[in-house]
Amino acid sequence: MGFISSLLGKLRKDKTNNLPVEYKLVLDFNKDFSDLLKKDEFLARSDYKHLIEQYKDIYVFFNSCQTAKTLQYYCKQNKVDEKTIDYFLHSYKDIENLQIGSTIINGHNENYIAFHLKTEKPYLDSILQEIDPKIILDEEQRRVILSDEDYSLVIAGAGAGKTTTVAAKVRYLVEKKHIDPKQILVISFTNKAVGELKERINEGLKIQCPITTFHSAGYAILRKQDVEKRNIVSDGFLFKTVSDYLVGNILEQPELVDKLIMFFGSYFDAPYEGNDLNLFFNYVSKADFSTWKSNVNEYNEQIIDRRTNKAITITNESLRSIQEVRIANFLYLNNIDYVYEEPYQYHILKAKKPYTPDFCIRQGDKIAYIEHFGITEDGHHSFYSSDELLKYKKEINDKIALHRKHGTTLIYTFSKYNDGRDLLEHLKEQLETNGFKLQPRSSQEVFEKLVNTEENKYILKLVKLICVFINNFKTNGYVLEDFSRFERMTSNVRTKLFLDVCQACYHEYQKKLREINAIDFQDMINDSARILREKAVAKEALDFKYIIVDEYQDISRQRFDLTKELSNLCSAKIIAVGDDWQSIYAFSGSDITLFTHFCSIMGYGQELKITKTYRNAQEVIDIAGNFIQKNDSQIKKSLISPKHIQKPVIIETYSEDFDRKQFQGKGGKYYQLGKQLETVIGQILKKNQEEGKGANSPILLIGRYGFDANHLCFSNDFVYDEQNNKIFSKKYRNAKLEFLTAHSSKGLGYDNVVIVNARNEMYGFPSKVDNDPVMQYVVKDDKTIDYAEERRLFYVAMTRTKNRVYIITPQQHPSEFILELIKDYPNTLVIGQIEKDNPTNVGAIKKCPICGYPLQLKWKKNYGLKLWICTNEPEVCGFMTNDLKGGDMSIQKCPKCRDGYLIVKPGTTEPILGCTNYKHDKTGCDCLMSREYYKRWLTNGYEEDLSIDKPSYSQSEIKEMPKIIPQKSKPIIERKPIRVHTTSVEEKYIEKDGFAVIVDDDGELITDMKLLRQLRGLRIKLMKENNCQAYNIIGNKGLVSLATYKPETKEEFIGLKGLGESTYSSFGKAFIDEIREYNRFGHSE
Repeated sequence: MGFISSLLGKLRKDKTNNLPVEYKLVLDFNKDFSDLLKKDEFLARSDYKHLIEQYKDIYVFFNSCQTAKTLQYYCKQNKVDEKTIDYFLHSYKDIENLQIGSTIINGHNENYIAFHLKTEKPYLDSILQEIDPKIILDEEQRRVILSDEDYSLVIAGAGAGKTTTVAAKVRYLVEKKHIDPKQILVISFTNKAVGELKERINEGLKIQCPITTFHSAGYAILRKQDVEKRNIVSDGFLFKTVSDYLVGNILEQPELVDKLIMFFGSYFDAPYEGNDLNLFFNYVSKADFSTWKSNVNEYNEQIIDRRTNKAITITNESLRSIQEVRIANFLYLNNIDYVYEEPYQYHILKAKKPYTPDFCIRQGDKIAYIEHFGITEDGHHSFYSSDELLKYKKEINDKIALHRKHGTTLIYTFSKYNDGRDLLEHLKEQLETNGFKLQPRSSQEVFEKLVNTEENKYILKLVKLICVFINNFKTNGYVLEDFSRFERMTSNVRTKLFLDVCQACYHEYQKKLREINAIDFQDMINDSARILREKAVAKEALDFKYIIVDEYQDISRQRFDLTKELSNLCSAKIIAVGDDWQSIYAFSGSDITLFTHFCSIMGYGQELKITKTYRNAQEVIDIAGNFIQKNDSQIKKSLISPKHIQKPVIIETYSEDFDRKQFQGKGGKYYQLGKQLETVIGQILKKNQEEGKGANSPILLIGRYGFDANHLCFSNDFVYDEQNNKIFSKKYRNAKLEFLTAHSSKGLGYDNVVIVNARNEMYGFPSKVDNDPVMQYVVKDDKTIDYAEERRLFYVAMTRTKNRVYIITPQQHPSEFILELIKDYPNTLVIGQIEKDNPTNVGAIKKCPICGYPLQLKWKKNYGLKLWICTNEPEVCGFMTNDLKGGDMSIQKCPKCRDGYLIVKPGTTEPILGCTNYKHDKTGCDCLMSREYYKRWLTNGYEEDLSIDKPSYSQSEIKEMPKIIPQKSKPIIERKPIRVHTTSVEEKYIEKDGFAVIVDDDGELITDMKLLRQLRGLRIKLMKENNCQAYNIIGNKGLVSLATYKPETKEEFIGLKGLGESTYSSFGKAFIDEIREYNRFGHSE
């Protein structure tokens, strides 16, 4: 009883009406809480959280009594109602945890919404009548409008009427909640999104609430603080500052130059450090293993092509691995001459290929060979089996023994050493032990050579990386001190070097901004958030009560900070609207966890869902929705559509297994892609006709990258207008085609959609281009599932359609996403063949038919041939071929003439091996091998050993080589470079007016001349009515655009180059009406 007595002593100061003070406080709480529940309002947590703090001590006291089972005794002694206290305890406990929320309050709010859904139905039915009388809000949208929590996350599916809901919410707040429009701030990310919201709210509803971008909002806050106006710089200023600094000013800092040289020489490309073999293959296939020597234009090799006898000059020295590049660069920087893969000076017993050590080095009269072994010093490698490691170690021992036997100096290195030191430290020691002197080139000399090269590859790539890093660094709200924090977080030498260089560039950039009194777009937001945080702006100057954030799935940390600080300063409620399924901008700083963990980050909140989509058919959204929800971290929702369609997703395949020479000048390897797209367009137009849809309904072509449009127009069946993102089909000239990347298509809807790059390759869909490892500090990389962001991007692409999704994919290497759709969704229609398992050609990465490692195509100077070479360690697999049609038949030394090589040649029924010394006139070495003979020959000896210090060996008996008549060799045809087929202009006259009309690359008209005449006539009419000149209405160039692209909506009109909002607002509707009328009645096919 001591604890209870102590509490009683603190709480009892006096009594009123013989009631203890603590009980009176219980009565006060019960009354306050009861009054709260009587309000005809949606109750937010801010409406009752003061009760939690105010009555906390009383709750502790009575809860302790109840726990100690003394409550009944207390009530009896003080003659108070125990049920009243029970009600208090129950109610307080129910509201105590703001994050969980209150079941009592939730019940009240549910009753409030149900009541107002009925009583305010007529108002809600017509709330957007001024915008569009056809709009009828569904129940979920109405619930969003009636709800009024402090922090609300509105999760809106694709095509679910998000913008419509925001507009209705604003009107409800103004008209029903009597909020001053100036106290409602609507923020979005792009000028386009802001324009759409202004059109709906400011113009359509005549509600003049501020609608702005984050940048404009930040700048407005800064203007309240800044005495003088600061300039705003674009990203180009950052690029120029960093580039100028690295090329020029950095020479004033020798220590930093040394770090740059070290970074370029050893760590320019990040090595692969994981254990995933497929990711390693992707890395190898795209890696640039060129050396310093070639990148400063000091590499120049003459090679005689054995097939043409022409001299070929090779200026790019490309090695096998990043560690070999490091060795080559080390030798170059220390003035030791080397030759890569020079043939060993002695003949090797049983060798069917020349032995070419990695490096032959010379200094004075000293000669040595360097071999780099790609396993650890203690004989391990995560990708190799025990048998492969045994083979590798045997090869190492054989090479060591060979050099000992011939008395040649061998220096060898491993990928990793037991003592933890770098391989270059070990190389340095061995070089010095063997009498080689390291004579380092001066850093200034090397650096000046580097920056003065024509391509300037190193500097350009580093500048781009630094600019992306700094932009994202600032987008996350980081400051100069964070560079040191990042360095403490890593032991990686490459990362530390990069951070040192990047920090110096960042410091230079910030200095340049101060010198010209300027800020960048990131500063606008960061500085404004800081000002709000420091409360430097008077509260009354920013009196917002509601902050509505559109497209919230794209929120970055800095934008979140600005929103939260503004909310804190104004005590404003936040309504965040978006769709985590469409979060696709991590590369520019967005952080999806700010959406998916919204309530916990805010402290508490309410999630509301809008799941009725008005764009996609149910069958499309079922496939797309289940596809995106394979990622368990995405917020679960089931989208509903009143629309239905058969064959919602159609996958069309084409083959890339054909002789591309027959399509020379027609697009080469892209010819079949173009033909397949042409087929799909024909199918869509036919479907539109069968289903009674407009012949002019636009078709959106979606690529993963912008250059996918160029690839389509390598085909001579299509022409590209890059300025307007339009593609024209020569066969279907009236088809309205538009090209967009998946990113730029977000937020749009089209009658039909064709995804054109569903390939399993580096730049396919999903893209397999990885961020540089240093970007992990400034980019939130979603690892919740493989290709998490690419999966969301594919979902965005699929849900742009109002009807069907067509997907074009090569049958030999279809995207993983395509294989998943085929496997999991039976109503996905496949037209054509799909090769699900093609081990030698997966994702356009040519793979070794023996070991499965990627192949690289490059000149092999010792052979005088351009060969596909296996990127595996040569100790494990030495496969090389000139023609992949030869399968696993690898190039060999000719057993007959000894100075020729057996390469793949066409046979009568299948490829064979034939000697390079065989001439077109049927002279020279006629050694041939069939596949069967080659297999036997590989395991049998035949040649006499010519090395003078080794005994010959016995020959094994083999059957006579079969007679094979090779096909007559076709003369080598010089390939013409493929080009993008683009539009051009041609002068045409209508009466006295000259028009630069659009034509294709064959000179055929694309501009509809009949429509152009009609539009010109309309312009003359408008000139008379408005008493103005032609250029005051629309110029000749604008008329040509209208007659070529035939826009039927405002969005299509203002999207054309040179025709913006101002042109549309004056006369745009008149021209659109004329085009619509023409499209219905005025032309024939």
